[in-house]
Parts: sequence; C-alpha cells; structure tokens
Amino acid sequence: MARRSASLDHRPLRRDAELNLARIVVAARDVFAELGYEASMEQIAARADVGVGTLYRRFPTKADLLDAVADAAKERTKEIAQQVMAEVPGPEAVFEFLRRCVAVPSCWRATISRSPWSGHKSPLVEVAPLIDRILKLSQQAGTVRRDVRTSDLVVLLMSVRAVADLFEPHAPGSARRFLELALDGLRPGQPARLPAPMTPAQLDDVFTR
Repeated sequence: MARRSASLDHRPLRRDAELNLARIVVAARDVFAELGYEASMEQIAARADVGVGTLYRRFPTKADLLDAVADAAKERTKEIAQQVMAEVPGPEAVFEFLRRCVAVPSCWRATISRSPWSGHKSPLVEVAPLIDRILKLSQQAGTVRRDVRTSDLVVLLMSVRAVADLFEPHAPGSARRFLELALDGLRPGQPARLPAPMTPAQLDDVFTR
C-alpha cells in the first residue's frame, strides 16, 4: 500500500499551507507523546489550531499522520548525525549524538501501540550508516568500547525514550540521568560478559513488525 503521508507528497504548497502542515506535524508529535496513538484527530487539530477538515485533507487517516511524524523524526535524526560529524571531535561524537537526539521532542509512546513503519522500509536503512560512522569515530579515538554496535546505540535511545515517557512527568531529569548512566556503560573499562548485541535484522524487525 502506498504511503500517503505529506512527507512523500512533493506537490508545491502555498506558504500558508506549508505553515499549516508544519504546525500539524508538530502538534501530532506532541499529542501522540502525551496520549499515545489513541489520541484523536480532533485533539490533534485543536492543538494545531486548524480545522478538522484541513487535517483530514492532508492526512486521510491517523496512520498517515503518524507516518509523517515518524518521517520527520527520521530526517531530524539524520540532520543531527550529519551536524555531529561536521562539528564534534571523534572522542565525543557518540556521546554528543545521543545527547542531541534525546534533547529533541519525541512521540515514542505512540509507536509502542502502532509501529509507523509496519509494512514499510525501516528508517534504519538511511539512519544506521550515519550512526555507524559516528560510532567508529569514537571507537577509533578510544572513548567507546570496541564491542559496542550500532544496534546498541539505537536500543539505548529507545530505552531513554521509554524512561522519559514513564518517569519524566513525575521526576523531571530522570531521563537525562538514565542517559548519562548508560553513556558511562559505553566507555572503555573492565570488560563485561555481555550477551551478543542485536543483529541489524532483529532490530529492523522491531521497527517493521
């Protein structure tokens, strides 16, 4: 089934339509983050300050809207990765990449109920090679242990998002604390006996099942 999200609609938009689209995607991200995929289109339209009819014209279904939010998140992650590679020295690259990703608002709670990539190409196809390059920069600099894999960094990010969804409303700063503890686990030290990391195929299955 072809994806109908606005992110894949390349027809030129008027300036006001572009602003409405951007406002809708941001509002959807925030509402999904607060309420999960169960949030209604009416709630999202109200948050975006647009009519429900305008929302449905751009996104015929809620799944289409989540697709657009997820695509925007993928593009944002790619931008962060590219900025880190251009701006941050190798020893700090992995740590700064993860911190910047966590600092960006997310709607991870919605993806627990309904994977936005079900039946579609996983975002890892485009994002994983960039993360792998950042990881290698830090490993070559000796600041990240050699047995860390790209899949470990993706799982770490997903874990921090889950902590943020569950605890941040009640204990601000809890997600950042968890992140910093996890970052320490990436640094070289006494080797630990770890299970094998997730394979790319296993990780991809999480995103597309």
